[in-house]
Amino acid sequence: MNIVNDLKQVIGKDTSQNFSPTCRARLVKVNKRNSTFESVPSPYNSFPKPEFVGIKYKVPNWIAWNSFFY
Repeated sequence: MNIVNDLKQVIGKDTSQNFSPTCRARLVKVNKRNSTFESVPSPYNSFPKPEFVGIKYKVPNWIAWNSFFY
């Protein structure tokens, strides 16, 4: 299992992400240790915060991997 290679396969896809202000994010970039996500609109009505859409943030790769594959 190679975390970086797994993550590179899902760049551009959306996932639930607890670090996102909308709890939903798109994977934008993968580095050796960190991945960059961009928050996207939530499909749930409890997060109607359009001002938070488009915010970019980094998380460790193990957290990014868990968001997609766990």
